Amino acid sequence: MGLWRSPGEWDDYEWFRLADVVVRPVDATPPDDQDGADDAGAAMGRWLVDRLRAEPLWLPDAGRRILLVDLDNLRAAPSRLRARLAAVVALAREADHAAFAGQAGAVRRSRPWLAEFAGDVQEVPDGSDLADHALLDTAASIRGRSVQFVVVSNDGIFAGLADRGPIGLLSPGSDALSDKLRDAASRTIDLTALEKQAAAERAKTQRAARRRSRKRAGAAR
Repeated sequence: MGLWRSPGEWDDYEWFRLADVVVRPVDATPPDDQDGADDAGAAMGRWLVDRLRAEPLWLPDAGRRILLVDLDNLRAAPSRLRARLAAVVALAREADHAAFAGQAGAVRRSRPWLAEFAGDVQEVPDGSDLADHALLDTAASIRGRSVQFVVVSNDGIFAGLADRGPIGLLSPGSDALSDKLRDAASRTIDLTALEKQAAAERAKTQRAARRRSRKRAGAAR
């Protein structure tokens, strides 16, 4: 099991609107901090989804699409977790098969934002790599030669999937990404890098808005 890293100092910036909701909880009880996650994560989730559509991880005509999501690797502050899961749900809706696994805490935090996939999550006991093995067992149960994978994890154990088909990788953060998995993947997107880019673009937009406001105020004098 890879736990990635602890949240950074910019994890809880508050610049999103509740009206920008991307994913609604289905068959799950929202966490106690749902309002904070709504406020800070919904617009970023939509931004991440748009980026994944612009730079797709799925290859055209490369076989059935199998998504494997290691929820233990997706740990983040509530706002960022909501945004990350919006991206994961978008990938799952494009997949032929989607599997989710994680330990109890990761499952509890993630399930409210997994929409129609909330009931498909496999909870595993505490222990090293148990979620990884559950996901690999699911992949092994899917027969056929023409398959491709998108893996949401940093763990090198998934590199062996390259023997069956191409791997698209949605990394929770390349600072903890296994070199073995990085080398096996044909396409890699770093969630942390996208989140920082989103924050930078938002800050730039806010600065431009303030400049326009000052100009209007000066012209009115």
